[in-house]
Amino acid sequence: MKKTLLLLFISTIAFSQTREPKAGELIDFVPITASLDTYAVYLPVNYTPEKQWPVIMVFDASGRGKLAVSRFREAANKYGYIIAGSNGIKNGTYQENLNIARSFYSQVLNNYSVDQDAIYLAGFSGGARLATTIAVISKHVKGVITCGAAFANNDAYIPKKNSFLFVGIVGDEDFNYREMTNSKGYLDKLKFDADLLVFSGGHVWPPENYITKAVRVMSLKSMTRNIIPKDESAISKYFSEDMQFNKELINKGAMLVAYNDIQDIMKNYRFYVEKDTMKDRQKEIKRSKLFRSQRNDQYYINDVESAFYMDYMTYLPSDINSGELESLAYWEDEINTLNKEYVNSANLQKQKMGKRVLSFLNVLPTELEEKYNENDGLDNLLYINIFKTLANPKDYSAYITVMRYTVTKGEYGMALYYLEKMLDNGFKDTERLNNEDGIALLRIQPEYNELLDSYGLKTMY
Repeated sequence: MKKTLLLLFISTIAFSQTREPKAGELIDFVPITASLDTYAVYLPVNYTPEKQWPVIMVFDASGRGKLAVSRFREAANKYGYIIAGSNGIKNGTYQENLNIARSFYSQVLNNYSVDQDAIYLAGFSGGARLATTIAVISKHVKGVITCGAAFANNDAYIPKKNSFLFVGIVGDEDFNYREMTNSKGYLDKLKFDADLLVFSGGHVWPPENYITKAVRVMSLKSMTRNIIPKDESAISKYFSEDMQFNKELINKGAMLVAYNDIQDIMKNYRFYVEKDTMKDRQKEIKRSKLFRSQRNDQYYINDVESAFYMDYMTYLPSDINSGELESLAYWEDEINTLNKEYVNSANLQKQKMGKRVLSFLNVLPTELEEKYNENDGLDNLLYINIFKTLANPKDYSAYITVMRYTVTKGEYGMALYYLEKMLDNGFKDTERLNNEDGIALLRIQPEYNELLDSYGLKTMY
């Protein structure tokens, strides 16, 4: 009966969303035939079915189709693209996601007036890896825009030949920043037509103006390759917009980023615009003391940052595997040093590098966690979650997991210690603690209630 009601509910939602979306309207949930999956779609304001339109199909690693599509809305209107974002794609196996993507892909091509010679993909994080994977195995994808990640961790899905356009976007505080810069270098060696845009921020969807620039770059290069018809007036407009974007970088003091950007502009517009204007801008940037300072900082960081990653990827898995909590003192010192010398540095480049490395230390344990289970790896899992509290003192889920594991081991003193650390770091959700089954034996301890009471929190007993 419950299953019947669920299917009826889903069918009702699907029926209510089957109407044709209007131009300039973003629809959240469009059903996919013979599937429970849905997608979000946006048609540009001047869309008409009498014309064929290029399409960008977008993958968010958490199935947030509406969010993904909304990021491309400005670009869709300015440059004339249909945008569709899957609600079914989530971090999972590639086989599962490729099957979901196949149905999504077919439905979008059937439902709208799509130029099937101008199909592009985009994605964020795991969705970016999926987009590149599909471009590698498909003959029909003309380009990808990857945000916050580049390739799958599978050699079969890594590009080997220059068969599609590539624009990457990454935050300068993103733990995947180094991966993205290395991927750009790899593609350059393969003579790929690749660009990398760097914004100020972490592992998040890029700001809308960066996505708009990425679509602009893709549009220009598609004209150069005769994927879409050349339009001289559009190219002139693109150039003006790119030069304005570059000027805004200079105004913000991002001189090194602006220099790299003008280099890309010179490369991308080499068939259309005389270089004099761009060379003048390039000289202007190079004369800046701020540029020279940022460039020198970058040389230093390039040498130092890779060493951090190599050491952490070597030693942290080994320490987790041993499960010996004494070695956590070393990691606590290491994290404190990262914060003191880099994250809290007066030097902006060092700050951003420190944030990238610290973010990496937040992500790496979670990836390593998957190989252990509570039956025979409880000590390893305990180590991982204590480490998480060191890397991010506001990771309340990690504290609660530590408490649960220490209660399982009968180590109530340790559980109370991490409860107090969590409270010191601002935790106030006592209802969450009350509903946590794994710490029931801790909740009946007098010390537990005294501790909550000392922080002015309501106790259960």
